[in-house]
Amino acid sequence: MRMVIAIVATVAGAAAVVYSTFLPWYRDRQGRQIPLNELWNGVTTTTTDMANSLFVPIVVAVALSLLGLIIGRRWMMALGAFLSVLVFAVFLGQQMQVEAFASQFRQGFWNTAGGCVLLLIGAITRPSR
Repeated sequence: MRMVIAIVATVAGAAAVVYSTFLPWYRDRQGRQIPLNELWNGVTTTTTDMANSLFVPIVVAVALSLLGLIIGRRWMMALGAFLSVLVFAVFLGQQMQVEAFASQFRQGFWNTAGGCVLLLIGAITRPSR
């Protein structure tokens, strides 16, 4: 039963996190338009292409989680979940330095939060070998 929960949670979380990058995160900017350097340089209003956006670490995190699920490595699933939570948390911290209104966050941001929780649940409930 734990394996079924881990599979469903990981796949649903991965889908939610990747899909969220195509939805608005903050005001009208989609996750795939937010420059990656905003995670450590502060928030701007500029946009970028997908290769230089938050899409890249999120796809890496999801790939690690799914690969860990397939080959049976909990640590790899946990690393992917941790990376997705890290991107989410650092972006949240950068935005809160500029504007402390959580009402400005859009559906994509909240989908990422839910997807991160599901990835963590998948990593935790995956039975060890």
